[in-house]
Amino acid sequence: MKRELTYDIVNTKLGEVDFSYPLSLKNIRNRTRINGKLINRGYMLRFLYKSNEFRKVGRLEVGSGKHKVNVWTRV
Repeated sequence: MKRELTYDIVNTKLGEVDFSYPLSLKNIRNRTRINGKLINRGYMLRFLYKSNEFRKVGRLEVGSGKHKVNVWTRV
């Protein structure tokens, strides 16, 4: 039997993550593993956009400034 992810499960896992500084989607997914498995990238992105608890902040430059990453923070 396949276990479905629910809003409550993801919300409790995100509640455990330390958002003292903005995190990228990759770091958020790595810190919210469920039974050692990553949450689907699209599902996590939809969850963050629809949630009123999180917001996207200004981009951060990575490496030599060539690349930029979107980061999220808790409201």
